[in-house]
Amino acid sequence: MTRLNPRHTLLALALCLTAPWAHAHGDEVHDSPSPAPAAAPSAPRNPAAASLALRPQRLPDGRVWLDKASQRQLGIRTQLSMLGEHRPSVELNGHVVMDPNAGGRVQASLSGALEAGPDGLPSAGQRVRQGQLLAYLRPSLSAGERASQQAELAELHIKAAQAARQLARLESLRETVAARDIDAQRAEAASLRQRAAALATAGGRLALRAPASGVLSQANALNGQQVESGALLFEVVDPQKLRVEALAHDPAMAQQLGRASLPGSATPWQLVGSATAFRDGALPLLFAPQGRQDVPLALGQSVKLRVAYGAPVSGVALPAASVQRNSANQPVVWLHDSAELFRPWPVQIAPLNGQDVLVRDLPAGRRVVSAGAALLNQIR
Repeated sequence: MTRLNPRHTLLALALCLTAPWAHAHGDEVHDSPSPAPAAAPSAPRNPAAASLALRPQRLPDGRVWLDKASQRQLGIRTQLSMLGEHRPSVELNGHVVMDPNAGGRVQASLSGALEAGPDGLPSAGQRVRQGQLLAYLRPSLSAGERASQQAELAELHIKAAQAARQLARLESLRETVAARDIDAQRAEAASLRQRAAALATAGGRLALRAPASGVLSQANALNGQQVESGALLFEVVDPQKLRVEALAHDPAMAQQLGRASLPGSATPWQLVGSATAFRDGALPLLFAPQGRQDVPLALGQSVKLRVAYGAPVSGVALPAASVQRNSANQPVVWLHDSAELFRPWPVQIAPLNGQDVLVRDLPAGRRVVSAGAALLNQIR
């Protein structure tokens, strides 16, 4: 019997373990080639493209790359540049005043006490009609004035009674007395009665009525309130016929003003009058609405009126926030070149109104950043 070498035995065992069929079991096939490993992503050829894919930044040529997600976060908005004729405007300070033909005031003509009418005293904000009774005013008389009035009234009553008796005597003698004497006596008796009636009501209450139809903007009346002569008791205004008094510091401005508007209102306002004398260093200008007012106004309210002023000028109207300054302190706007690229464009600007500016040297039909330009300008 041949004896095996131990070294040969170990070598044969190792060859069996490394053979492709060594671990087969059942009907499985294990001699197929294994799949090749996945290729690693190749490094980008352009390092700038890899940097752009990471964050917004300013390119060497001055443009800014900004991805769509960042544009939405920064609130970037654009608009087309439309070349046209625009008329500049100025902003004037003013306040709301009453139309003298559509309102009025009720003041106390005498010193006295207020009394409520049959429907009570009206309150501010209540609508009234012309001639409506608002209150009564009972004049205040001193003791001496009241005694003198009563004495004069008693004297008039006596004279009226004597005149009436004399008239009756003359009428009984109509056949012997001239008709003109009877008529003269009748007129004297009537005059005395009317004087007595007027004096009797002089100490009575006076009716206070609404001078126009509208809404009570002020109601300074209380039942039993003592008021002085000339005190303002009620003020009636028509809310749809209020006016705005603006102040201008240049007398020549009134000759070049056009239509005006209030912020947030579509109703046009027209200049209806200009004062010829300065008041507190300014010239009052009066504007009236051309149609029904679409914004609520209150008497005495401070407003800012935007008025067209000067000749029309040519250019592109953009929001003032769309114009920024570059590193050389030049005014620029940002053009939307492509989906994610923005280009600064130097321009010349001129004031147009309180919200927009007139931009020159800007190509027509280009998309310009109108909102978020300040944030876009800060990208480095």
